[in-house]
Amino acid sequence: MTHTDPTPPDDTPRHRVGEVAARLGLTLRTLKYYEELGLVTPQRTESRYRLYSEADVARLDRVRRMRALGLSLGTIQATFSQPLELDLDGRQVLTGGALTDLRRDLSGQLDVLGARIAAAERELKDARALRRDLQRDLAYVEKRLGGVRVGDLLDGDQASRA
Repeated sequence: MTHTDPTPPDDTPRHRVGEVAARLGLTLRTLKYYEELGLVTPQRTESRYRLYSEADVARLDRVRRMRALGLSLGTIQATFSQPLELDLDGRQVLTGGALTDLRRDLSGQLDVLGARIAAAERELKDARALRRDLQRDLAYVEKRLGGVRVGDLLDGDQASRA
């Protein structure tokens, strides 16, 4: 079984700034700031309204996810602004130096994500332990409200430990 890359997002500009902001949960100011940083370059109508393509939206979504995971805008900017050159077939490709820089940046991003995942896993473990404690406490309260005497609950608890 061979793996094929998915079709790249459509480059036809058709989404207005408010629609993109709502779709991605970003503010209009954030979208403008990302444009100022060169992270995305939406097309403009004759009236100067910004129009975003699906490719722009996909890129903004990636930026949003990278920011949410703690990556700096400088790192994100470096990831998206690498120098290009033409290959033998006339395609634009990353230069050797750009590939080296990108490898370093992506490795750094993976390190940050690895640390975030480890922290989330520790938090999830703690949350599950707390949930078990609360479920046990709730079961005790329910039994007490149901008329079970404290002595009977304590006797049952000691019997289960033996």
